[in-house]
Amino acid sequence: MDKIKTRQIIVALIVLTMLTGCTLPGFSTPTPFSFPTPDKTMTALFEPTQEVPATSASSSSGGENTSTPKVVFTSTPIVTATEELDATETPVVAATDSAFTGPSVRPGPSITADYLDKNLNMDGNLDEWDSPIQNVINYVVFGANKWTNAEDSSGSVVAAWDEDFLYIGVRVKDEKYVQESTNEKLYLGDSIEVHFDRYVSADYSLHTMSADDYQIGISPGQYGITNQPPLAYLWTPKTNAGKKADVKIGVLESGNGYQVEFKIPWSLIGVTNPASGNHFGFAISINDNDIAGTLNQQSVVSNVQGRFYADPTTWGDLYLK
Repeated sequence: MDKIKTRQIIVALIVLTMLTGCTLPGFSTPTPFSFPTPDKTMTALFEPTQEVPATSASSSSGGENTSTPKVVFTSTPIVTATEELDATETPVVAATDSAFTGPSVRPGPSITADYLDKNLNMDGNLDEWDSPIQNVINYVVFGANKWTNAEDSSGSVVAAWDEDFLYIGVRVKDEKYVQESTNEKLYLGDSIEVHFDRYVSADYSLHTMSADDYQIGISPGQYGITNQPPLAYLWTPKTNAGKKADVKIGVLESGNGYQVEFKIPWSLIGVTNPASGNHFGFAISINDNDIAGTLNQQSVVSNVQGRFYADPTTWGDLYLK
């Protein structure tokens, strides 16, 4: 009897041990096994863990800020004097910006335009002008190594004005006339260039062209090639660029060069009420090409020493007498 009880007690202890053994110290719960769900392929089961896409670092943390910057538009963009400009753009300068404002007269050479009280025939003949011709277009500002002497390229100028037009006459010395280009490329042949700053004081210290600065080319035409007639082309401001039929031109050939006279409507260069005593930024230059069969701006002579075509601070003065 005692043996039976002892045997029952041992069996009960064994059962109790098996039932409670998984929770005893030193034992761990086994990881349950589960079968893959039906929508998971073998590739999906073993695909690498996808990290969360990185976000741009905040500028305050010292990292690069790649977020889209907020742009604030102003009515008149301001351009600094040292800013490099896209050649296709004409900046707008605030006339009241104290960084650029200054005197109303450029310190460079001055051309005087007399008031015109008679009609001038735009035929290239300068003999009918009453104003004295000024022998001033003799400073080489480009291509000095291609320029020989005054007989190669130089000139004199005369100017006048009335309420509707600015009149200009140029007598050019040129040993060989070559003009085989037209429109916007007319400067690659024998031609004239006029630079005009309508409002000098507003951007007196600005070293780039702005909306009130004009560059006009005058081609005497092509003779013996295609008989292209004389033409005027406005390069800047870009918003109004193109051939200008309202600029009337006359050309007269001579033994040692050619003569050109033309009249520019004040409306084309933004002047509404010209008056005696007015001053404008001004420079006049001569492009020279001596190589027939080519489009080539070999040299440029100007009435202003050190003139740079895109920097109005290097231009001179035009005075309406």
